[in-house]
Amino acid sequence: MIPRFRAWHKTREELGEVERIRFDDEGNVSTVLVIGKSFGANIYIDKIELMQSTGLKDKNGQEIFEGDILGTKDGLLNGVVEYRSDLGMWTNSLIKYNNFERLCNVATSREIIGNIYENPELLEDKE
Repeated sequence: MIPRFRAWHKTREELGEVERIRFDDEGNVSTVLVIGKSFGANIYIDKIELMQSTGLKDKNGQEIFEGDILGTKDGLLNGVVEYRSDLGMWTNSLIKYNNFERLCNVATSREIIGNIYENPELLEDKE
């Protein structure tokens, strides 16, 4: 699988598709070519947040990326997609609970309802 990324432009507050990642001589990411609705440019890494694809799809066939918010009809198991390096896996970190689910176990039964940048209001626990 070829890793896929998208990027959140911090100042434009817009999500874009990553076309190319450039590295400096030390192997650090220096610039990223991002294509968005209103822009297309090489952007310095400090101006964006990179989000990697999990390689999984939701119940509607949409590709799931890090930072996506997955939802259920009742909202009880809404969560944020994160990579847990301590566990070596993608998880759905549940908003209402101090717990997580293995993303590979629940991806196809959930749907993407937003992401942490465009829809921060979905992160609020409404009791």
